[in-house]
Amino acid sequence: GWFPDDPTLAIRGVNDGVGRRYIDMQERKELRTMPGRTVPVAGWLAQVLEHVQGETVATILADRFKQGEVQDGFGAIGCRVPITWRGFGWRDGAEDITRFQRAVYERKVAAPKSLLLRSALADAVCLTDPAGNPKLAKGRALGRIDPAAAAVLAIAEGQRMLTRPVQQVRMAWG
Repeated sequence: GWFPDDPTLAIRGVNDGVGRRYIDMQERKELRTMPGRTVPVAGWLAQVLEHVQGETVATILADRFKQGEVQDGFGAIGCRVPITWRGFGWRDGAEDITRFQRAVYERKVAAPKSLLLRSALADAVCLTDPAGNPKLAKGRALGRIDPAAAAVLAIAEGQRMLTRPVQQVRMAWG
């Protein structure tokens, strides 16, 4: 995870009601900071792509709510990775939550111990509309659920990728 360094993690922890949890996450190398009051998309994306260098990236999942900002960031660093746009409203969110829940229940998901992810999952709740569709939301006003949301998106997209039919390539013989 990333935070801007203004305010400091110590001040942010007090403001968010989590004490020194962000500092603990930084010490565990689960949380990084970037200069400024907001995390610049281009700088953040460059660090993420550096982290996965040498791996095949099938797609990057991004929230449609930040589409312009993300596209500008990709353009600034010349990134040509496919982007899959998702939303956290009832339309996309319900499907993603359901796929995530199913993968967890079927024990198809495993993750290393992570204070960052555990904290985000503890702050997340699922709201349900009258039709029974789940939606990810904060369980407390100051909760930080972005890592939980990222996990939901990634697991759901992975489940979609596994169920897509393999396309047959036909050779043209002249």
